[in-house]
Amino acid sequence: MHRVVSAALALLLVGIAGAHAQQPKSGGTLVYATGTDVQTLDPQFVTDVPTSRIVANIHETLVKADQNGEIQPCLATSWSTSDDKLTWTFKLRENVRFHDGKPFNAAAVKATFDRMRDPATGSPRRSSLAAIADVKVIDDHTIALVTKEPFAPLLAQLSAYNLAIMSPAQLQKAGAKYREQPAGTGPFRLKSWQPGERITLARNDDYWGEKPKLDAVETRVVPEDSARVLQLLSGEADVIASVPTVMLKRLESSSAVQVIKKTGFRTIYVGLNNAIAPFNDHRVRQAVAYAIDVKGLQRGVLSGTGQLGGGFESPVIGGAKEIPPRAHDPAKARKLLADAGFPNGFATSFYVPTGRYLMDRQLGEAIQAQLADVGIKVRIESPEWGAFTALVDQKKAPMFLMGKGSPTGDLDFTLTLTALTNGRMNSFALSNPELDQLILEQRAAVEPEKRRALLARAQDLIFEEVPAVVLFYEDQLFAARANVHGLAIYPNEFVDFAGAWKG
Repeated sequence: MHRVVSAALALLLVGIAGAHAQQPKSGGTLVYATGTDVQTLDPQFVTDVPTSRIVANIHETLVKADQNGEIQPCLATSWSTSDDKLTWTFKLRENVRFHDGKPFNAAAVKATFDRMRDPATGSPRRSSLAAIADVKVIDDHTIALVTKEPFAPLLAQLSAYNLAIMSPAQLQKAGAKYREQPAGTGPFRLKSWQPGERITLARNDDYWGEKPKLDAVETRVVPEDSARVLQLLSGEADVIASVPTVMLKRLESSSAVQVIKKTGFRTIYVGLNNAIAPFNDHRVRQAVAYAIDVKGLQRGVLSGTGQLGGGFESPVIGGAKEIPPRAHDPAKARKLLADAGFPNGFATSFYVPTGRYLMDRQLGEAIQAQLADVGIKVRIESPEWGAFTALVDQKKAPMFLMGKGSPTGDLDFTLTLTALTNGRMNSFALSNPELDQLILEQRAAVEPEKRRALLARAQDLIFEEVPAVVLFYEDQLFAARANVHGLAIYPNEFVDFAGAWKG
């Protein structure tokens, strides 16, 4: 199992055959086309992957996962734990400066973490530091994190982009405008941002590590799948995200580009809001699950890409349980609906994004047809991404097509956010006391076997509750021009531009 997980976590280096024989070149701008716009440049308010990809090239965390998913130093060079497992002491990297010229030190770590822990900040990811009781500055280059009880996933948690370190001086100067005026320690700094159109990052010439070879990275917002592909083929874009499956054969046959396919941590699902009738009825949620033909969706809409499964967590994540999907059974769906008082079905709204996930709009339309077959009439709504996520976060969407990744590669992060009662991203309004207890217990379970058993039961409970119907685990599909080398794509969906160059 360890070998399988390690392979799944392997870093994907994008380049063409023979790239190793070329000498890397410096200079130039890499154009990256993606389907949705950046929402904020404040790490503590990031809740979506396209935004995190930009934020994590500007900012850095204390630790980070390597190509095998093992935690390695980043802004922290080493760490140790006390005998009682409650105090974690980190030695910090010296001679590092933020983009505003101010020095990185222990005070900056404390200011960053205290800001996130403060309820007044209003971070949607505040629970990431819920285990921390105190943050202590020992000296300029030593910080201690004191936990309330032993906390097994702490290092994984600290690798999440939400816990990236920010310049205290810039936080004080910019205030709420930090979201558009960031100052991290990363290999790139913000150059310009035209919301809805593009955002440009410039090389950080004062970067503490190996400096990027590119002068700049320009990210363009191109919602339509076909438009991104045409930009790549014409050379207008160097790299594109979310390649539509219907275009795979065309791209794979072109010597001018390379398709990059990698299984990631992301689960694509149909969310069902337990707080909005009729989805507050367990039988109705089950009916939706039996009405959706996931195998048919994979075979038809996705052209065979993606991995099928019923569990809410992608099985390539350590500790995730492989749960088979429910069988497609329209007759059973109709009976469940009749038992719930809907012999003729019902009508509802189904929120579906465009350009965020692999073939998202097409999936929504196919699901619409499958549900109609059992009498559930859904009206597709597709607002722009910012409005879409706001509606889902505020629990105003009865049904929604959504994806859930894993920034840390540890189940605690997303279970706490999405499955705990009143979790910040629990858009299903799911509430199960036993599940809550399991999630809380696994956090303190430092014995791997005990923690694994608690997590397994939690995943079974989520499947039984049906807060969502898992469609598939998403394959990451990117494509790049043949002259692009050194781009790194991780299973947690981070796209690292620092080593990229254009031949």
